[in-house]
Parts: sequence; C-alpha cells; structure tokens
Amino acid sequence: MLFCTVGIFSSCTNYLQVSGVAYQSIRTKNPVASRSQIPAEATIIVSCYVGENGEFDVVVQNNTDKMMTIDRTKSFFRNQNGNSIPYYDPTVQVRTQSTTVSGQTGATVNLGSIAAAAGVGGRLGTALGGVNVGGSKGTATTNTNTTYYIDQPQVSIAPHGQVSMGRTFMIEGIGVSILKSLAMTSTEMNNVYTPTQTYAACNLCVSYSIDEGKTYETIFTDLYSNSSMLLSK
Repeated sequence: MLFCTVGIFSSCTNYLQVSGVAYQSIRTKNPVASRSQIPAEATIIVSCYVGENGEFDVVVQNNTDKMMTIDRTKSFFRNQNGNSIPYYDPTVQVRTQSTTVSGQTGATVNLGSIAAAAGVGGRLGTALGGVNVGGSKGTATTNTNTTYYIDQPQVSIAPHGQVSMGRTFMIEGIGVSILKSLAMTSTEMNNVYTPTQTYAACNLCVSYSIDEGKTYETIFTDLYSNSSMLLSK
C-alpha cells in the first residue's frame, strides 16, 4: 500500500494543514496469500515488498526442516509490458578504484653553518652565511583495487531461514511521484480495479528445490493494483 499526504505549514496557526490525501493498494490474485495466517504445511513463503517509488523486492522463506535451493536462473519477474526478466544476471560487473600517495624526500644544508664550523671568516664566510643548498625528489605511488561482482545462479536457504532474491525491479504506475501527479491534476478520485482492468499488473515466479536440486517446483504470484483513491481540497 502507498500513501501520499500533501500539506502546507501555516505560520499563523503553527499547524500542519493537509490539503490532499492519495492512496494506492496492491493485491495478489493468489487465494492462499489472502489468508490471515500462513498454513502450517506451507513449504515456501514468498513476501513481496513495494517501495515508495515502485521498487519491487522479494524475500523467500524456507518453511521446512530441510535445506532449500532457489534457482535464480529459472526465477523471474514479469512487468506490465509482459517482459520477463530473470533474477540471475550473468554479466560480470567490474569496479576499479585507484588511490595515489605522493611525498617528497631530501635534505637542505645551510653553508653558513658549515663555514662557521670550519673557521672560514672574512668575505667568504659572510658570502656563505645566507646560502642554502638542498636537494629533494617527489615520489608517487598508485594503488589500484579491482573488484569483480559475479551473480550467483543458485542460493541455498537453511531450514526456517530466509533470503532476499537479490534484485530490485520497478513497477510502473506505482509510487509517491504518481500520487503527487494525481493530486495536482484531480480533486477527487475513487477507482476500484479488477485484475483484468488494473493499470499495474505484474507476475513473479520463484523456482525452488527441497531435495538438493534433484527436482524443482515453481510458485507463482500475480500482483495488481486494485484501487486508486484521491481526496484533496
């Protein structure tokens, strides 16, 4: 669910006055997920989270006493356009960072002090009194660190443990920016959508195994926005 409150602060009354409230809600077509309690016999629990900007994240929980394997190559997210995007990304990402450390080394000698120590006087000693002779050199060392990020095709979950699917997708038409635009163009709205009428429908597929990868099962989750409401002054 997403809420957006549009308000102004009045310096006279020192109260926050709300000028509009917008609301969106997201539901699933899965009848099991609509229950108030998760069945005790459930093998896998998939929790979906939608952020304020439409970010879609998934956390999978192993509800058994066995090790569970998630195959990310066969798990995917399907957006509103019907495009399926796998959770596994075979692209190797490389990040390089370089740091440079520099400094100077050397010595400076005052010939005046040497002339005085040697007993040199007269014009020569006076001439050497204000002369500094020195030598220095600069050094620079560059350290380069390269990190390779390689995606994992499979993820293991301990008994009754949970893990994130490790990739965030975006649901178009959902988020605070959409709610703000509704508040700017409308004064009142109360729309209720069916799964076939919704403007923000997406699907999730998670492939998992509880027999050490010998066989795999799939669980599907269909999500859609079932309401869009607005009330503003």
